[in-house]
Amino acid sequence: MASVPVSHLILFIASLVIAAGVVGTITTGVDRVSAAVDDAGLDATEQLRTDVTIISDPSAGVYNATSENVTLLIKNTGTYRLAPDGSDLDVVFDGAYVRPSALSGELVSADGANAWSRGDVLRLTIDANEIEGSGGLADGDHRLFLSVNGDEELFQFRVEGG
Repeated sequence: MASVPVSHLILFIASLVIAAGVVGTITTGVDRVSAAVDDAGLDATEQLRTDVTIISDPSAGVYNATSENVTLLIKNTGTYRLAPDGSDLDVVFDGAYVRPSALSGELVSADGANAWSRGDVLRLTIDANEIEGSGGLADGDHRLFLSVNGDEELFQFRVEGG
């Protein structure tokens, strides 16, 4: 008869070990899901707080044929602070991605600021010679697509030979 309680004890211990393993696995899974939800919430907040507006006039000659660059004025109209050199921006010009080495940005409305804050204006200069498949800009219509933290802007302008 002593063998029955021993076998029950072994089964009880085995069930506790299995239950502990299941609880550990579920706890780890819940922690991962919780962390993913927190990260998604932070990303959504960042996207909602980010807003930029291109304030350059397309008919004012944003392209300089002598230096072969395009200069845009971009205003931060959101509450999210961005890098003061425009390095947060992704730019697609006439369907070609513009590498960060072809971009240079300078804050023009904030003296010595270390962040591009709400209301500040960034002067973004794009070297047209470094755009893939380009050797300067041809006459005609051009499109520039700008994206930062999910906020997207489209700017269209025309280059006319002189």
